[in-house]
Amino acid sequence: MIQEEAQPGIIEPIGILGYGVEGASTCQYLVKRGFTDITVFDRKTPRDLDARVRYAGSGGMDASGDYLSGLASMRTLFRSAGVRPDLPAVAAFLRAGGTLTSQTGLALALAGRGRVIGITGTVGKGTCCSLLHAMLQEAGIPARLGGNIGVPALDLAADLPAGEKLILELSSFQLSTLSQSPAYAAVLRTTTEHLDWHPTRDEYWLHKANLAGRQSPDDVLAYCADAEGSVWIAGRSQARKIAYGAGAAVRITHDAVVWSKPAFKIPFSAVRLKGRFNLENIAASGILALELGAEPRHVMAAAIAFPGLEHRLEFVRDRAGVAFYNDSYATRPEATLGAVNALQDAPMGLILGGSEKHADFSELAAALAGAAHVGAIALIGQTAERLERELGTKGVLDIPGVRSVSRCSSLEEAIGFLLARIPRGAIALSPACASFGMFENYKERGKAFKKIVAGL
Repeated sequence: MIQEEAQPGIIEPIGILGYGVEGASTCQYLVKRGFTDITVFDRKTPRDLDARVRYAGSGGMDASGDYLSGLASMRTLFRSAGVRPDLPAVAAFLRAGGTLTSQTGLALALAGRGRVIGITGTVGKGTCCSLLHAMLQEAGIPARLGGNIGVPALDLAADLPAGEKLILELSSFQLSTLSQSPAYAAVLRTTTEHLDWHPTRDEYWLHKANLAGRQSPDDVLAYCADAEGSVWIAGRSQARKIAYGAGAAVRITHDAVVWSKPAFKIPFSAVRLKGRFNLENIAASGILALELGAEPRHVMAAAIAFPGLEHRLEFVRDRAGVAFYNDSYATRPEATLGAVNALQDAPMGLILGGSEKHADFSELAAALAGAAHVGAIALIGQTAERLERELGTKGVLDIPGVRSVSRCSSLEEAIGFLLARIPRGAIALSPACASFGMFENYKERGKAFKKIVAGL
């Protein structure tokens, strides 16, 4: 497994492999600090590249047309999160004695691992990070929030004030080559994801394990005891471990999160978040907040007041007895299943489908077969046909007159189809898939859904 340098010495010439949000942030950081020999390697031509920075694009740097051929001449290489580390050009760069790093690795080095809280998992990362930030704010503990949730880690770590913490949401892509672990970490429910990028579930878990694999016995790790992947990753850490789950130290019941030391609980009926799956997010964030110096009253107050995040089972509006929910961030089956369970008190219409990530839909389809409140399902995007086959296999299509399923060519058509069949209840965009192909990302998909609903 390829690993980057834990304390990178940034020596020119410098390569930036991938020029998305992270690549642009890294480039800006280097230019501001006086580095002048920088080359960006990306298939797409950057729109806002600094005139002092060179670009090696799809036209190539040599006669072969291989735009990565120049990597071997770099001394330091920043790999952006979406670029696989096992590319032959990266291997050649390492054989030539180059130093591999990443935005995440440099951010940890600058902030100091003792001030960083890293959170990963398959579901709940953004909500958990935001909850923890709210709990620390309630306790008067200064902290910044970034990483995969929006603000690049390096933008925050570059000038992090003394005494301030850094909360980072970290994906498997960002963790793939990381060779240091933050002092505080949480591994949320981890199953399978991104099998269009990771060839196997085991590699997905292995890359996520870099979050905790180099922790020391003085560090802290919160983890979900009810998920096999989380338990496996926790087993690779030497940190002091605090489990949460049905029978764990921090116990999750049907309607509450219960701490024994100190003794307090947060009832689900008291919080604004929808979906009992959020009890896990409350548990993980609460564990870390207490370890960082917050008191139970701070944890409780923040959890109760927290309104939730945009595109995460977000209530949009009520129209003639139908409540609309934007759950566009549900890009995996487990997240959609959480929405289905959260909205089970009334008839429900569901919009499923999007771009192909080779997710396993069998468990979701089986659950939908038994979800009597789901009366209509609209299928959109590249995965619509595969979803329809899976739903048929599990018997979802076997109840004519009770449940309707249709493939639709657009969000507008999907909403119209569901409105005709769900006169009262809830309609949710909770697609279990990414959005690429129809929309640029889940945010644009969610905004489009809200715009259509607002105009009804």
